[in-house]
Amino acid sequence: MDMLYLAENKHFWHIARREFIYQEISRILTCLYPQDSGKNVKILDVGAGTGSITRHFLSQGFSNIALGEIHPQGLEYAKTYGIKDLYCMDLLDVPFQDEFDCIFAFDVLEHIDNDAEALKNMKSMLKNNTKSLLALSVPAHKWLWNMHDVHVHHKRRYTKIELVNLMKQNGFEIVCAKYFFISITPLLWIRALLHSAPYPNKQLDSINNLNITSISSNTAKSNPNQQINTHMMQNKKTSCYVESCEKTSKEELRDTPPPSLINSSLLGLCRLENKIQYYLPQNLSAPFGGSLLIIGRSVS
Repeated sequence: MDMLYLAENKHFWHIARREFIYQEISRILTCLYPQDSGKNVKILDVGAGTGSITRHFLSQGFSNIALGEIHPQGLEYAKTYGIKDLYCMDLLDVPFQDEFDCIFAFDVLEHIDNDAEALKNMKSMLKNNTKSLLALSVPAHKWLWNMHDVHVHHKRRYTKIELVNLMKQNGFEIVCAKYFFISITPLLWIRALLHSAPYPNKQLDSINNLNITSISSNTAKSNPNQQINTHMMQNKKTSCYVESCEKTSKEELRDTPPPSLINSSLLGLCRLENKIQYYLPQNLSAPFGGSLLIIGRSVS
């Protein structure tokens, strides 16, 4: 988590990802809420790490956004960004019902064994109306699986058709489904060749019977303005996406930016790609990419 916090404002991947996600979501919210571009909708950014994307939305005028994260250290870092509405929570034991207009879960679903249950739980936290949105990003394509996925405890990678079908099966109508990091996919493929790893049929989580900090429904309702809302519970039902506090040197390396010239060149390339994607129709997407963004509307 320390390396992630330091890398978020420097590493081209984090910057380009943050900008692409904001670009696509803000465009859809502007269509749904033309009067204020959706700046006042109630948002929960779950599995948000140290709060980089939450902070970006706040900086763009979104005034009602909360952060949920299972790792207490991430919440402490989020506080340094000035994010005040923080919840330590588990996606498989959610504390809210019919509470939010939008839920974000960026690079979260691939860490959870039961991704279908996580989707159902996120749907249950959305308000029951036709404008309620769930926005997800995930790593794409089994053929890009590599040792990095193993180090960060991924359970799987997704294709667009797989995640679209999973979302539809769990009560969502697809608004946007796009691959991104298209321009660096050849580099990601080379990485997968050089650092190959067997793709898991079922990857066992290495963290079982872990004491985690979580928030209950009653705590959430009675203390909505508390800076970090928590109580201790035993996590017996989920292999969750929290990482071990012990980090190997390889795990730390993944968040180290490349040399400055390479980093700035790759950032420029990804920003050019983002701009091209902005002007393409929403239903037009490349057939591959390093990551996948899906935005779904909750339906009955």
